[in-house]
Formats: sequence, C-alpha cells, structure tokens
Amino acid sequence: MNMKRIRSFGVLSFGKYLAVFNAFMGFLIGLMYGGFLMLFSAIGAAAGGKEAGPLAALGIGGGIAAIIFIPILYALFGFIGGVIATAFANLALRMTGGLELEIED
Repeated sequence: MNMKRIRSFGVLSFGKYLAVFNAFMGFLIGLMYGGFLMLFSAIGAAAGGKEAGPLAALGIGGGIAAIIFIPILYALFGFIGGVIATAFANLALRMTGGLELEIED
C-alpha cells in the first residue's frame, strides 16, 4: 500500500464540478416545484371558471420560470460556494501539511 499526500485542490475545477452538480439538483427541484405550481394552477383554473384564467396563466408561467431559473441559481451558488470552500480547504491543507491518502495497487 502506498501513502500519498494531497497538498491542494484545484479551486476553479472544484467550483465547476459543484456548479454542474448543483445545476442537476436544481433542475430536479425546479421540476418538482414548477410541476406542482403548474398542476395546482391548472386545477384552480378548472375549478374557478373564467375568472381564474389570468391567475392560472400566472401560476403556469411561474412554474415554467422555476424550471428554468432554479437550476441556473443553484449552479451559480454552487460555483461560488465551491470556490470559497475549496480556498478554505487549501488553506487548511497548507496549515496541516496535507491530507494523507492510502492507495492500494
């Protein structure tokens, strides 16, 4: 068994990874939230008659916006959080001399 030491992580690399990961998670959350919003808006429009039409359209539009914008926001915040967390992790690695990793051939 080999002992290797991790001395630092790629800050932008990890930020990009978390941006993509969080975009996928945001898409699932946006799909769920937006889907419920559109479903309940359609049910409300069917039950409310003619007067509920504009509100239902607003709810359906909000559901579509959620599906589009939640993944974008999750990706943005994931990238920013990943860059900050990796910078702190690299600082801690420098202070402690690195992280030992045992690798088996």
